[in-house]
Amino acid sequence: MANKFGMFLIGGVVGAVAALLAAPRPGAETRAMVADKANDILGDAQQWGGQAAAGAQHIYQEAAAKGVEVVNNVTARGQEIASEAAARGADVAASIQEAASTISPTINEKGDELREKIEAARQRIADQVAKNAGEDADAVADAAEDVKDAAADAGEAVKTAAHEAKETVQEAVEADDKKDAE
Repeated sequence: MANKFGMFLIGGVVGAVAALLAAPRPGAETRAMVADKANDILGDAQQWGGQAAAGAQHIYQEAAAKGVEVVNNVTARGQEIASEAAARGADVAASIQEAASTISPTINEKGDELREKIEAARQRIADQVAKNAGEDADAVADAAEDVKDAAADAGEAVKTAAHEAKETVQEAVEADDKKDAE
């Protein structure tokens, strides 16, 4: 085995010497040519690196612009939903107040309590909607749903109070009619 390895080394040395003797250019010229090729490759690598950096910067700027656009769209939509919810809440509250003003005086006390509760609920909801307007559209949609539920509950409460008042008035009228009949 040592014999084969020795022969391999001798063959390598002989090949190297033959290559140097058969080279068409002198060593200095060959070295200069190798140096020029190495400089060309280095220049190309630097150019590719510069192009990659410019491309990465461009991609980063596009992503940042898209991110700002998304944030602006979500914020605008959240404010729009908040405005719609506040307007609907105000409309419902106005309708409830109008209905309460036409109900008999016996329920004025309950009507006042109901208006205070509605106003407090509307204020809490408006505060919550204003707080969440800058967050995301889902949070604003939830607040709008709360306004809707509060308004529905308030409407039910007014209907119940109106019904109770109507029954009270009817009982009073019947009692008065019985009294007149006697």
